[in-house]
Amino acid sequence: MRKPGRGVKGKLALAAVTLATGTMIVAGCAQQDVAEQDASAGETQYSNTYEEAEGLLAEINERQNKINEEYAPEVRTLADGTKVQRTPTEYQGYHWNRPYTGGNSYNTYWLDADNRGCNACHEDLKDTLAGMEYSHLTISNPVLNNWITVDQCMLCHSDDDGYEMGTLMHAVHYGERNNENFEQRGGECQSCHNMTENGEGVELWDQVKYDHMDGIVKEENVQGEFTFDQTTVNSMDEMFTYDWIHSDYDHLIAIMGKNGADLPLPQEMVDNWEINITGLVNQPYTAKLKDLIAEAEAEGASVTKLSKIHCLDNMPGGGGISNVEITGIPLNWLIERGGGLKEGVTGVTIDRREFHTNGEQDHSTRGAAPEKFDDVYLVYKIGGEPLSVSAGAPCLNWIEANDAQGNVKQCVGYHLTDEDKDWAAISENGFDSYDEGPYMNKPNVTTLGVPDGMIVETGKPITFEGYADAFDEAVTKIEFSMDGGKTWTAFDLGQTDPRQWVWWNFTWTPETDGSYVLMTRGTTESGLVTDEGYIHKVMVTAKSNVEE
Repeated sequence: MRKPGRGVKGKLALAAVTLATGTMIVAGCAQQDVAEQDASAGETQYSNTYEEAEGLLAEINERQNKINEEYAPEVRTLADGTKVQRTPTEYQGYHWNRPYTGGNSYNTYWLDADNRGCNACHEDLKDTLAGMEYSHLTISNPVLNNWITVDQCMLCHSDDDGYEMGTLMHAVHYGERNNENFEQRGGECQSCHNMTENGEGVELWDQVKYDHMDGIVKEENVQGEFTFDQTTVNSMDEMFTYDWIHSDYDHLIAIMGKNGADLPLPQEMVDNWEINITGLVNQPYTAKLKDLIAEAEAEGASVTKLSKIHCLDNMPGGGGISNVEITGIPLNWLIERGGGLKEGVTGVTIDRREFHTNGEQDHSTRGAAPEKFDDVYLVYKIGGEPLSVSAGAPCLNWIEANDAQGNVKQCVGYHLTDEDKDWAAISENGFDSYDEGPYMNKPNVTTLGVPDGMIVETGKPITFEGYADAFDEAVTKIEFSMDGGKTWTAFDLGQTDPRQWVWWNFTWTPETDGSYVLMTRGTTESGLVTDEGYIHKVMVTAKSNVEE
């Protein structure tokens, strides 16, 4: 069967339509000629084709520059007055189809980089977490001024530890409570993700953005002045405390700690606090804490020294570390006071008193093997002051060069045991996905106080600072890169003390305008190097005119 319009009648009808259309076209052309003549009267008249080409190119560039100006990277002033530009300006556009300088259409017009990543909506993730309707775990440290990024979220929100990141964040942003606000802000998949063709699939934009944006200045073998010390110290009030770890099972800390009423313990409780030394000691005993302190101080056994506390869950970029002055009684002295050890001791477990409103009592599962006994102290002062409730008042166990979870708050004693325990598992030193992957945070080399894209002045030195630590291992080398990790500038530290952090300073001067990404990594005494996937990165934007 022939389709309508394909036979002879159809051809005749088409011819008639064509004739009529041609008549209208002729009339239309005549009208258009008049209109073009009127319009051309006000246009530039070119005398030759070269001049005309230059004029057309100028018009194209003018339109392009207007787009570039409209899509220039956003400059923000944060709540603390710091200016940031999160998206690099492409001072030297190097793609063949961008014959301009000073433009930025690729990063912002095409990649829409200003509207992607956590900081597009959240100026500071610390404030976002603190302002949640349901209280989130406290992971910031105001004294260190660490800027929370998605990297710090990944340790807890991973496949094997906590609420998996993708499932949780998609539900948070697209769920009933937040989806309308997210979509009103223009939120979509690209807001958080990068879609690839290289086999990497869907990536988090914040973790790969520096690999994809143009305009980042690559400085080979970055040079600067480097210094470090291990004596930079925090006060007790400045010491990080993750009260949330304890508050669920210890209501005293929840109520009286710094995140609660921030009150001291009743003096009667402090005066009557008792310490028990039990198990495989020749003369087990119970003594009041105040009597033990007086006796140890009288004998000169009490120790005051600098020591660090570092949380197992502290990712590069995190604030879960402090260097403080502790005053405490060595565990070995407490053991000798009990007549020394019996045969067969395999380790010590540390007991704590936990205050529950229902009166129930739980006990610590933390402990240490005999080779760590020299590093164990019953601490009763930090920075020369009696302990606050959040710090563990009236006393806490302290294990040097160890995961901070061994620093048991409100310690009530030590039990010497011959149990066959996996002491290494009890005192983990670095997070490695439960032996299923590389260390995520060992060694940890973190740059502090740099919000993404912080604006600095071209030609003037800027001093980056931060810490390096590897829990039970000494950090022997710190390296810096500003060309995406192709070249590294290394600074050897010599033999450092793993019982204290390494506090470093790196002073560098940007010679040209542009955005620079500083990468940091470390090496330990055993040869451990910061895993490539967990290298801390910060970006600064250098401008000749910082007021722009």
